[in-house]
Amino acid sequence: MKRFDSEKELDKVLKGIERKEKQAAFQRDRFFKFKLPEIHKNLSQALLMEKVVETDNPAALSDLALQGLKKALRVNEFDFKYFVAPLRNLLPKPNPIALYMTQYILEVILNDPSVVDVYGTDTEIYGLVNDVISKVNKKFERAEEEIVQQLSRNKTIAHGSREYDIALDQAFRKKMGDPQKT
Repeated sequence: MKRFDSEKELDKVLKGIERKEKQAAFQRDRFFKFKLPEIHKNLSQALLMEKVVETDNPAALSDLALQGLKKALRVNEFDFKYFVAPLRNLLPKPNPIALYMTQYILEVILNDPSVVDVYGTDTEIYGLVNDVISKVNKKFERAEEEIVQQLSRNKTIAHGSREYDIALDQAFRKKMGDPQKT
């Protein structure tokens, strides 16, 4: 009878999960590095145009939205989960950044002195925020797919090599401009 070492199998599964999480975090960070200004602008406009936030000072709202987006990217996992805890059961599989920004609107922006009031339910606000992020993400994914296809045609660069990563970064900068520092 063959004996299986379940500890080794468990290690393989855990390493696979960690690798996928790191890959997703890398993708999310790259997305926000290049698209943070666009998300910020579109989110600020949407909050005002859809009359979710009533304010005397739109510039202050814009600054608050930018602060929230930057904070969502820098916060550690424990603080992130603690902050979104009141909304974690809002939807079955929510977009984590949209969930964070929804809670940020309900907790931080609502209490800012320049904001008169915030209108809408948690779900409506989440829907608006998620819609803004999803639209920008679709454009980003299309551009990313084009870049990867262009690089795949280049037979001198092997996928996963250091040269490939450098070429990928250069292609992103050429297509989308320099990334924003968060």
